[in-house]
This record gives sequence, structure tokens and C-alpha cells, in this order.
Amino acid sequence: MSDDMGDISRAELAEYCRTQAAILAGQIEQQSAALSDLLEEIEQDTATARATLTESPDRPDGDAEATIAEIEAKQERAQTKQATIEEYRTLAAGYTDLAEQLAEDAGDLETVLEFEIETDAPTYFDAETTILGVATGRDRD
Repeated sequence: MSDDMGDISRAELAEYCRTQAAILAGQIEQQSAALSDLLEEIEQDTATARATLTESPDRPDGDAEATIAEIEAKQERAQTKQATIEEYRTLAAGYTDLAEQLAEDAGDLETVLEFEIETDAPTYFDAETTILGVATGRDRD
């Protein structure tokens, strides 16, 4: 652990955890909006493909297969986005739980560091710095 960490109170650690959870909540909101847009796009593409196939049943199979492949690729991206959102939700919930523990005088800096190691927390933050990042020099600034 680095000497830069100084003496951090449980209250400060709890506030840090609440802040990290709030940052993650913002990222979840952005990712959810992007997912919603993608799902709407899939729905529109599917409706267009159905209409085209209904109007022109003699449409070449290659075109139909390409359209289906595009829709399936978007569905896979949507599933990946949903899984990512769930990972962020789990991490945010973990930070929230940790903040509650710290507020009840259960836990300390080591508890936070262990949590961030177990969850690989620094990988979920862009410009923000985690305590683990500071302790190990993994911050991204």
C-alpha cells in the first residue's frame, strides 16, 4: 500500500463508496439508454424485414439472409450490453453495501481494497481513480 493513502476515516471511505456507486449508476443509465436505442433499432429492422418479405416473397435468399444476419448481430450486441449493465449493477450494489458496512464501523481501508481487487473495480472506471488504482499506481490519469 502506498504512503499517499494517508489516514482515511471510515466516513470518508463510506462516502467514497457511495460516490463510486453513483458514478456507476450514471454509467448504467447511459448504457441502458444505448441499449434501449439498439433494441428499438432491432425492432424497426425486424418490422422492415417482415414487411419486405411479405411484400416481395420472391426476394433473393441472399438478401434475406444478410438482413437476418444483421439483425442477429445487433441482438448479440444487445445481449452483450445487457450483460455489461448487469456487471455494473452488481459492482454498484457492492459499493453501496460496502458503504453501509463502513458507516456501521465494520470494515476499513483494507476491506475496500480487497473488494476492489476481487471485483477488478478499476476496469469499470474511465477517468475516475479507485483507491486500488492509487495504491497500485493503476490510475488512468
